Amino acid sequence: MDLTRRAPQLGIAACLAVIGAVIAPYVALPEDAATGLAIYYEAGFFGPRLVGVFAAVAIVVLGAGLGERSDPVTIAGAALVIGLFMTVMSIEWIVSLTPDAVTGITTQDWLAYHRWFVLAFSALTAVAAGLYARALGVL
Repeated sequence: MDLTRRAPQLGIAACLAVIGAVIAPYVALPEDAATGLAIYYEAGFFGPRLVGVFAAVAIVVLGAGLGERSDPVTIAGAALVIGLFMTVMSIEWIVSLTPDAVTGITTQDWLAYHRWFVLAFSALTAVAAGLYARALGVL
C-alpha cells in the first residue's frame, strides 16, 4: 500500500467528516433547538466552528500534497500541525461544555455523541497526517 497516496486521502476524508459533523446539528435538529445549539457551539474558547475552518484548510493542504503541487515534507508537517491543533481545539471545547449545554438542546439522543465524533474525526486527521509524514521518512 502506498502511504504517500493513501494517508492524504484518509486525511481529506477525515476532514470532510469533521465538516459534516460540525454542520450536522444545524441540518438535523428542529428550529426550536436554535437557542440551545448556539450555547452548545459557543462553549469554550475555540468551539467546533473553528475546528471546521481548520478542517477546510487541511483539505487544501492535503490536496496540495496529494496532487504533488508543493513540497511533500512541508505539506506533511503543516497537515500534522493543523490536525494536532484541531484535536486540541476539540478537546478544549469538550472540556468546557456543561452537561446542561448538551442535554438541554433536544431530546434526540445522537447529539450526546456529537462532540465525540468531532474529536474522533479531528484525531483521525492528525493520525493520517502523521502517517503521511512517516511514509515520507520525516517522522
